Amino acid sequence: MPNVPSVRITVPKGSRDEKMRRDLVESVLNSPKQQAYIHGGAGFGKTTLLSQIANSAPHAVWLSLDGEDDIFSLVNLLCEAVKDTFPEFDFAVSEYLPFSKKDNFIPMLAGALICGIENIPQDLVLVLDDIHTIKEADVRKFIIYLLKYPPQNARICMGGREAPGEELLPLRIRGAITELTQKELAFTREEVAEVLGFDAPSIYYSTEGWPIAVGLFKILLENGISIKDIPSYGSEVLYSYLVNECIRNLPQDMVDFLEKSACFDELDPQMLDQVLNRQNTRLILENLVSRNIFTTKTGEGFYRYHSLFRHSLLMTGNQSSMAWLQQKAARYYFDTQQYELAARYAMDAKDALLLEKIILACYREYIKAGNYSELRIWFQALDDAAVELSPTILVAKGALLSVIGNFVEAKACLDKALPLMSPDDKVLYFEAMIHKSRVLRNFVSFEESNSLLDKLIAQMDDLTGELAYQVVIEKLYNLCWNSQINEARSLAHHMTELCANAGNLKVMRWFERYLTTIYFFEGRMKDAVYYYEKSLELPEDERNYLDMHSTGIYVAKAYQMMGDRNRARSVMSEELQRLRKTGNYEEMWAGYLLAAEINYQDTFIDQANGLNASYETTMKYLTLANEYAPLYRKTDFQMQWAKMQRLTYSLIFSDAAQEDCVQEVFANLDKAGAYLKNVVLARLMGYFFAISDFANSLKCASLCVEAGEKAGLLLHSTMAYGVLALAAIATKDHENAVILTGRYLRLCSANGLYEYFRMRTAYDQILEFAYENGIEPEITRQMMEFAGYNPEQVYIETLG
Repeated sequence: MPNVPSVRITVPKGSRDEKMRRDLVESVLNSPKQQAYIHGGAGFGKTTLLSQIANSAPHAVWLSLDGEDDIFSLVNLLCEAVKDTFPEFDFAVSEYLPFSKKDNFIPMLAGALICGIENIPQDLVLVLDDIHTIKEADVRKFIIYLLKYPPQNARICMGGREAPGEELLPLRIRGAITELTQKELAFTREEVAEVLGFDAPSIYYSTEGWPIAVGLFKILLENGISIKDIPSYGSEVLYSYLVNECIRNLPQDMVDFLEKSACFDELDPQMLDQVLNRQNTRLILENLVSRNIFTTKTGEGFYRYHSLFRHSLLMTGNQSSMAWLQQKAARYYFDTQQYELAARYAMDAKDALLLEKIILACYREYIKAGNYSELRIWFQALDDAAVELSPTILVAKGALLSVIGNFVEAKACLDKALPLMSPDDKVLYFEAMIHKSRVLRNFVSFEESNSLLDKLIAQMDDLTGELAYQVVIEKLYNLCWNSQINEARSLAHHMTELCANAGNLKVMRWFERYLTTIYFFEGRMKDAVYYYEKSLELPEDERNYLDMHSTGIYVAKAYQMMGDRNRARSVMSEELQRLRKTGNYEEMWAGYLLAAEINYQDTFIDQANGLNASYETTMKYLTLANEYAPLYRKTDFQMQWAKMQRLTYSLIFSDAAQEDCVQEVFANLDKAGAYLKNVVLARLMGYFFAISDFANSLKCASLCVEAGEKAGLLLHSTMAYGVLALAAIATKDHENAVILTGRYLRLCSANGLYEYFRMRTAYDQILEFAYENGIEPEITRQMMEFAGYNPEQVYIETLG
């Protein structure tokens, strides 16, 4: 999340004259209670005490709240705060965006974040300041959940002006929360004397120990004003009088600066120099800090005013100039490409036109990086402003909506934009149509999506440029998942040849990269790994751009089939982390599904070899895949995949009678696409083999070979040849055993399908038969070496 104001996530530094509240700090940090709630009126030192608590802890995370009304923005801020202290912390809130309409969304999101924090190896103090600013119901519910069920390694401290609400009543009744009120926060007479440097009963009694009023008295006394000249008022009137007196004793230039800069919650010296036409902002702010005039220096050279002091300045300043100053700040941050800050001040100034410019300047990069929550807020601000959206903004909004899976609204935006476009704006037109093709494949069918893409391709003058890549890559994706592998391979090679002949080697390499995915679907794992590793030579910025269409989730499975388990798991883990971070929902379902496949296969082989292995991780990924399956694609294809996936895994992981389930699978088999059909037949083949129903296992193996070879899909059909070869060897059908074993070994060698030879109890029989009968001797030797098979040892044991 870019441009998070450092003031929001940095523990405030204490001033040199700050009164250390050691007893209160220890009452929180030494308490057996994990939760602390500090509340009192403005100026009672809540933030000061919280900062002292944070600075006294070995590891502290700080977040100043500011009326957040979007749950994703809050969690993004909180994650950035955690990362500021623990850079290795990783939590992708964008992963949970699709579940935001679920009834249990808040507990789901909060529970996931709590688990993420618990993975941090150190204990920490988490401070949430100014909780009273939060009014939005879901955001409050999230924060209360966090306080009720804190991470085991965290002490949570909250500060605000309001007493704990009824949601926290059970904690208060049980005495499970440390609560500090205005009574504890007020200075004692001794503390007042310590702050002032002398005992002043009149000040103590007139302020009733109110810390900010005591501080203002000190400033006035240092400016030569006598105690007897300060009248006695009630607390609020006294505060107003003291602030006005404090300001009245400052130079007019300083007062002018204070009143104008108060409209900014974070004081950025460079920005203020530009906006206020000054050259000495940093000197002024340093002077205020050194004189302890309610100004604090934060990390990275920024500053802030005490909230009550800032409020007073806003009340006395020129209200009409605020929007103009915020507008200037927005333009400054826009010019310096600090788009989040620019948008913030544009929204404060209610400048919809500038907000549109900001969105158009950065939405593509934000989508690529998964910063969806900010874009959602910005588009909502435009909706609230009731402005007529331009075609470019409609396309940008449609792009965001299509990426996060809201296909109905995405289609509405894109359909509204298309008639409004200029015929000359070809780039915008193609962008809109590309996103519409994504909507169609997820909401209607691959065929409808391809029909649109074919029309776009026919309209292109140059098929070797980056725009052509954006169109063709969508069709390649469609062809792969629609089991049209031969067409996908032919199209990819055609595009690489066109680009090579035109001298556009950059785009040529982009198409070559996607051969990783195409060859995975085809079952040619060696080729998939080759093109993946070749793509790692591309510049990082190009890889980031191309990662909208993942290759990592597919090559992870390829590495596994080639026998490199560690590489398979590391690549899959890294890719899932990236998909979660960027919110690439289209690929996330497939990623979880393939992660389940990888872990299932490892466990299946280990158990077959007599090792103690669990399907727990497989089930975790399968559950995630099942959750994501219906979220983005509403087509018959996707519904069928989700159904077959559920049925086949219920066969594997349930001990109950499964005859009805098997019948339902076979009844739906012809409705499945070729790739899914192969996956299901392979699962059925393994299921029947495991329950010793060899007749049905062989039936499924034969069907798998037929379906795979018809569609040009080699992975599962090759495994089926292995099962057929084992059956022929077991039944002493020598002629077929020789043919099937040779076919199986050649396919495994040519395509890098080695992993199942680790399952010694089954596949040693194939290697032994091949060795004894001289079948593909070089391949047999290589597979023996891979599996650790020693024919001499087997021969000796047989003779024995």
